[in-house]
Amino acid sequence: MAQFIHLLDANDVGRIRRTGIRVAKARWRRFNGVFLFPLTENFVVSHQWMRELRRGRGQNLLAARIRIDDGEMVLLGKYNGEHMEVRAADAIGIVREHVDPLGLEVILPRSVKPKEIEALYRPPKVTGWRFYPAARGRRPCTCDYCQKGEPFGRRLRDGGLTA
Repeated sequence: MAQFIHLLDANDVGRIRRTGIRVAKARWRRFNGVFLFPLTENFVVSHQWMRELRRGRGQNLLAARIRIDDGEMVLLGKYNGEHMEVRAADAIGIVREHVDPLGLEVILPRSVKPKEIEALYRPPKVTGWRFYPAARGRRPCTCDYCQKGEPFGRRLRDGGLTA
């Protein structure tokens, strides 16, 4: 059985314990499903999306450890990149051996049942990347299009905030 991590809003815990994790459907997304990441030995890699999700919404995040069948088909690829359909067990192997696993995501094209959720826990610290995985040390784009609606976007555009 393959183990994955799903990050969720702490306000949804009661509903998730009762009904599981539903597929988030959006027309603008190429793939609809439950966004997961394989549970690996590296904490930073397994919980990399936590900082990016908190940056936009400022929500209190919890992690759900999910166990699905090894033969279940999932989509694996870089965020906003091409995805390939692989088995869940193969997705874990690919992530472990990948040269740069930051920015990878796994999409399960169905809902997660409550019995597949092994544990809900609060990750001990905020980790991961902001903006995009290779952003460390680079100043974000200051154009109006890229910063529209972003936290501190106006200060960044006006030059008052340093990266």
